[in-house]
Amino acid sequence: MTAKVLTVAGSDVSGGAGLEADLKMFDEYGAFGTAVVTCIVTFDPDDGFAHVLEFIEPEVVNRQLESTLAVHEFTAIKSGMLGSVESALVLAEELKSNELPYVFDPVLVCKGAGTMVDLKDLFVENLVPLATVVTPNLEEAATLAGIDPIDSVEGMVEAAKIIHGQGAKYVVVKGGARLAGDDAIDILFDGATVTTLRSRKVNDKLVNGAGCSFASSIAAGLATGLDIKDAVVSAKEKVAHGIANCLDNATGVASLYHPAARVSPSPEVSVTVD
Repeated sequence: MTAKVLTVAGSDVSGGAGLEADLKMFDEYGAFGTAVVTCIVTFDPDDGFAHVLEFIEPEVVNRQLESTLAVHEFTAIKSGMLGSVESALVLAEELKSNELPYVFDPVLVCKGAGTMVDLKDLFVENLVPLATVVTPNLEEAATLAGIDPIDSVEGMVEAAKIIHGQGAKYVVVKGGARLAGDDAIDILFDGATVTTLRSRKVNDKLVNGAGCSFASSIAAGLATGLDIKDAVVSAKEKVAHGIANCLDNATGVASLYHPAARVSPSPEVSVTVD
């Protein structure tokens, strides 16, 4: 049976992030993807390609969710940029009525746009406890955990344990290129064991869509039968290849190339697991 995965996320017209990235990553696993649009991200070329965010009305988000959940029997759900308190609450209510694996990418900041809206308390109270996997980056992990900015693996582990205590079954803190050093490091915590994933940083470019694609890859992996550890390792490998083959564009922030692991794998990419 073909796996079906739903993403609830913003649309990023650059094509590298948001629901566009999610659907591309679902394809890489042979999963059928659909999307609920929560907001639209555009860019102003006359203002240094500054982000412009337009939120979809909550009732429209709700109608999309009700429609797609009626049309398909999904194998997993992933959420990214929710944009507004109302949209987040709509999703939470829908998630309470099913037991599907749910990958929660707690987007609090849009690259180049700064903080969008303060959703921390709502996330902690309503979505983290429903999540099979939560995948914050360093800033998001520090915010959710209520700790100082994270600049070390020890800080990542501390945040992962706090967020797990908020109710998530698994936590993946994405260090990636943001953490100092030669390696891109991510931490997986299951409530008992800390697993460290490392890969060499393949370039020094800022790449849009890495976080979105990491989370959607985990969701597709779970939907197609991988266990959590294998799904996270697979996601790291696919994203690392996508970063190594990223595409330049006019914004100055490169776009992740999602099929890279399949069509042009980089010999520099290798993931180790401790």
